[in-house]
Amino acid sequence: MATRQSELQRVLGLLAGELPDPDWVALVDGDGLIVSCVPPDPPISADQISAMAAASQMMAERILTELEGGQMRYASVAGAKRLHLTVMVKKDHLLSIGLGPDVAAQATFAPLGRWIPEVLRVLKARFTT
Repeated sequence: MATRQSELQRVLGLLAGELPDPDWVALVDGDGLIVSCVPPDPPISADQISAMAAASQMMAERILTELEGGQMRYASVAGAKRLHLTVMVKKDHLLSIGLGPDVAAQATFAPLGRWIPEVLRVLKARFTT
């Protein structure tokens, strides 16, 4: 029988399979905790991933407030070694995605458009234990 965790792993794995060489795809909850991550042991610690997703969200929301930009949809931080994309899934859930430095954030939009509704479906579903 499927569990919420196994379904999230499945969906995040399918999303990761459509992204250009991801280092990780992690679902982070409103408390800053990783709910699910592909791969299960990413190259950066889970604590760092969740903390930076929360920091990215706070930074983006502050900037959008100051610039009257509306609600956050995603934030992108690109460095010489990695691109970090933080995507608002719903009010209390974010996706944290680590990609190579040469990947354009726009390359993720089509796969995200296909798989975020499935992530939401799994989050809403009732699972028996």
